[in-house]
Amino acid sequence: MDALDMKTRHGELCPLDTTLKILDGKWKSIILCRLMEQELRYSELLKTLPGCARRMLSLQLSQLEQDQIIAKEIDVSFIPIKTSYHLTDLGKSLVPLIKSMDQWGEMYIKTIQDTTSSEII
Repeated sequence: MDALDMKTRHGELCPLDTTLKILDGKWKSIILCRLMEQELRYSELLKTLPGCARRMLSLQLSQLEQDQIIAKEIDVSFIPIKTSYHLTDLGKSLVPLIKSMDQWGEMYIKTIQDTTSSEII
């Protein structure tokens, strides 16, 4: 199921569900964070994701490519063939949202930790 299939999940057009579906996946957010910085080859991405299996990375990349968030470039002039990934214009438009979500997450973690530590005292 791609992200556009989520648009009628609640019987109505729901852009929020579409956005969440694009970002849904154990490795998608970190893949996008890595690609915000630079174009990366498959092997380079895999090295930056300890614990991510090759099959899982391939699946997550495929879904992001299907949703037109990333693009795969294949250069056959290299041996072995060079495959790299970069954000599309749609993917780049997600960058401010991802950064805002990261900032919100930092604030949330700090708030919860402060609340939890004050309850212990």
